[in-house]
Amino acid sequence: MEKLFFTQNEITLFLEDYKLFTAIAVLLFSLSVTLLVMPKVIAISKLKNLTAQGNNRTSHKGIVPVLGGLGVFIGLLLTVNIAAVLFANYSQLVDLVIFNVLVLLLLIIGVADDILVIAPRKKLYYQIFIAFVFCLGTHMQIISFSGLFGLHTLHPIVAIIFSVFVIVLIINAYNLIDGIDGLAGVLGALISFVMAIVFYVTHHFFYALIALSLVGALAAFLVYNFSRHRKIFLGDSGSMVVGFVLAFQIVLYLNLSVNSQALVFKNAPVFVLALLSYPFLDTLRVFIVRIKNKQSPFIADRNHIHHRLLNLGLSHKLATLLIGVYTILVTAVAYVLSEVSINLAFAILLPVAIVLLGIPFCIKKTKSKYI
Repeated sequence: MEKLFFTQNEITLFLEDYKLFTAIAVLLFSLSVTLLVMPKVIAISKLKNLTAQGNNRTSHKGIVPVLGGLGVFIGLLLTVNIAAVLFANYSQLVDLVIFNVLVLLLLIIGVADDILVIAPRKKLYYQIFIAFVFCLGTHMQIISFSGLFGLHTLHPIVAIIFSVFVIVLIINAYNLIDGIDGLAGVLGALISFVMAIVFYVTHHFFYALIALSLVGALAAFLVYNFSRHRKIFLGDSGSMVVGFVLAFQIVLYLNLSVNSQALVFKNAPVFVLALLSYPFLDTLRVFIVRIKNKQSPFIADRNHIHHRLLNLGLSHKLATLLIGVYTILVTAVAYVLSEVSINLAFAILLPVAIVLLGIPFCIKKTKSKYI
């Protein structure tokens, strides 16, 4: 008599034989779930008046729901946990429990900030606490600079402190680029897709599925973020959740690079700096400008590079496309430089990134046009 049902192990073995198919299925599942959930989130946001009103500091017009992060959260976490049942080992399952709790906490903090507005300093304290728990609980830490600036293995305490700093930095840098339609979603999806490829080709399949789950969720979000009639923003709930998931992937990548000779792990710190160069350099620039103007570094303004692109007359979509192309180009340069010494690679890459990002400020300003 033939079996009518398959065991979990049989399903897992089958899917492992068809990894590319499985990876695509995970991406599409996350995309589909988020597409189905997002209209409900939009309806609830409008019903409860959880919206943002355009003003002279923002780059949008009208009233727009701000809880897009909730839809991304649902699509991401549902997909990741289903994938974990099939592919995660015991250690990964334990780490996933911690991951789930921390992402949920960030979502709650973000929603509270979107609704009630939380002081920047208090949010920073929450982020530091969550990053600290993550580093201690999962033992995922940046333990080496791989020779960058002559630094190699870090002292365990220094590794924890630096890892917390990097996680908080990525969360806030990602939050700060969420200023025009599509930019945060496109960059988040692009960074996560690159990480998915890295994890896939180095046989860290479950981690590749986590990265693809975020790609799918953000792709679905972008459908609504670019919509004229059902537009929604990530909000702080989304930017903090996505920022943390990106930080998780980056810290994991740097951690895995220490004991690997694979080409994609060579000069890992420089590769990461290239991949995140837009949010990092844009954040550094606006902080310098704000401090120079004797303002709080955390005050919102229109001094970002993407705002400059809008002021030059570009649409939101075209500005986002250019920044995406820039990120791909700089990351490709970093990959090409994998075989040279890490300090030489850094010395070449940093000026290239700065020059490319400085081009918008060398072009004559024209009338703004927001689309």
